[in-house]
Amino acid sequence: MHSLQIVAGKRAYSRIRERGFQAKDVQVMLGASGGPKWFVLSHLDQELARNCLPKAPELQLVGSSIGAWRMACHAAADPVAALQRLESSYLNQSFPKGMTAQQVSDQCELMLKEVLTDEYSPQPHRSLNIVAARCKGVTCNESRFKQAMAFALVAAGNLASRRTLRWHFDRHIVQSAPGSLPISHYNDFHTTVSKLSTDNLIPALMASAAIPLALAGVENIPGSSNGLYRDGGMVDYHFDLPFDTPNGYVLYPHFAPVLKPGWFDKSLSWRRVNELHYQDVVLMTPSPAFIEKLPYGKLPDRRDFSRLSDSERHTYWRKAVGAGERLAEEFHDWMARGATGSIVMPFKSSQFSQSKAKKSTS
Repeated sequence: MHSLQIVAGKRAYSRIRERGFQAKDVQVMLGASGGPKWFVLSHLDQELARNCLPKAPELQLVGSSIGAWRMACHAAADPVAALQRLESSYLNQSFPKGMTAQQVSDQCELMLKEVLTDEYSPQPHRSLNIVAARCKGVTCNESRFKQAMAFALVAAGNLASRRTLRWHFDRHIVQSAPGSLPISHYNDFHTTVSKLSTDNLIPALMASAAIPLALAGVENIPGSSNGLYRDGGMVDYHFDLPFDTPNGYVLYPHFAPVLKPGWFDKSLSWRRVNELHYQDVVLMTPSPAFIEKLPYGKLPDRRDFSRLSDSERHTYWRKAVGAGERLAEEFHDWMARGATGSIVMPFKSSQFSQSKAKKSTS
């Protein structure tokens, strides 16, 4: 392998070295925030949906932002078709200059409805968990100027401590099977849950992807506490949650080996996830060599909307999607050879914070 990297936490690494990776042991799959970076994972997602995840008897699908949209596709009756619709619809969107955040949201909502269709319903034995951030205080304002000032304040507080974010956000999870997620306690944020329904599926997914300033916040998700909800990445960007899966895996197809707890931690080199929360994680990412060979030598990102013309961006993103076939092929070949631990690497200590996990009921 040279395009796909597989890295595992301590327990997962030992288990794979002992008896190989077995798809039936996957209990949770994560989908992170990251917008268009997802394109390189599109074919890998489809390969997982075809040949890996059907072997998992019970599966928790957990996502924030675009990761929540991906996980909703994985929960669909025909996940491959849903993922293909998401890829096509997302790739071909265009946003003319001057569009308001509400207009961008309206266009994204239409796209999402096309992806999931009117007949959408999570398949049995697939529990969908959509993560959003419920705003508090200054982060509730939809005025662009006041919103910019508020999030600058939030970012400044986060420099000192991630715990300051609890002044501004609660974590909210819309779940198809409330209470089934293998987490006994939540760290850092007051966390609430509500039941997924046909009435709140689209609002919850829109809330989970409501990037501040770029999209409008979602007011009052049906079945949830009243309030304004924004992008789940505000609280769970790459996830730092204490999953309790000692006999199974947390599968994490991701676009980079860098793991940040929250959106405001992206540029903070010292802010990392907790190692104890990653003991059962199997992380699959593109290798540095793979990324270097992409056009512009980088993953697609939201800045491409402003840096490139629509035609340039569409061409670039299609090439990134096509390159991602190599990730799917290498994963398929690895599974066909018995999914042994010979190519799996343990996490490096530098990928984690040095603090130990602490239980919290808040």
